[in-house]
Amino acid sequence: MPFVTPATPSLVDFKTFLAESVQIPVEALPVDSPWPGYAFDQAMILTPAAGVGVLYSLAVYNGATAILFMITPDQNGQTYFADARGNGPTGFGLIVPSTGLIAASSDQGTSATLVPPRWADGLTVGQLEFYKTPWGRAYLSYLQSYGETIVGLT
Repeated sequence: MPFVTPATPSLVDFKTFLAESVQIPVEALPVDSPWPGYAFDQAMILTPAAGVGVLYSLAVYNGATAILFMITPDQNGQTYFADARGNGPTGFGLIVPSTGLIAASSDQGTSATLVPPRWADGLTVGQLEFYKTPWGRAYLSYLQSYGETIVGLT
């Protein structure tokens, strides 16, 4: 189903985005759940109104999806969001502390360096959290694509 208002973010279109692009099962996120509204409102606050257009709407929807995965509790008998927040095979590691981005890694003996790469200097904790999901990374990418300066991203 196409968006009702592609050039202007709306909760109705965000729910379409969740159902069709993200494909969260209805059992995990019922149609009447308040959590998409909370995530959408937060994304609208965080996303600078640099204009209208499909890129702006997609930025809001991707940002809201990243937020949704961080804040939504599971329905009784479900573990969809807990699994997504976890560090397992289907998780994004949202509950694992992050002190920075991996700047280097090696295989013999396995190691990783968490020193922030130069381009990531100045990223906020919130921006680092967005890096953990594909929707958060898309959100930051969309912000850059319409000219928004993101601290540390040049």
